Amino acid sequence: MIFRKKHILTTIFLALFSTSVFASDFCDGFKRGYIAGYKQAKGTSLPPLPPLCPLKPLKGFGDPESDYEFGYTIGFKKGLTAR
Repeated sequence: MIFRKKHILTTIFLALFSTSVFASDFCDGFKRGYIAGYKQAKGTSLPPLPPLCPLKPLKGFGDPESDYEFGYTIGFKKGLTAR
């Protein structure tokens, strides 16, 4: 019984850790893309504080393969429309 609980906890930990690794690439791209889009839209060289990284949406046809590029694209679009 104890072995089974340890196995379940280990599985949950690995699942959470593996998604956080992929989310970090997406979030890094999102932050850099947001800053680039904001700077372009506002015509400034001062970087803004980017918002919290959103949940990674499902990729569709024509989206970049890389999670970093996917996050950058989404962040750039949000940065262009920031107030």
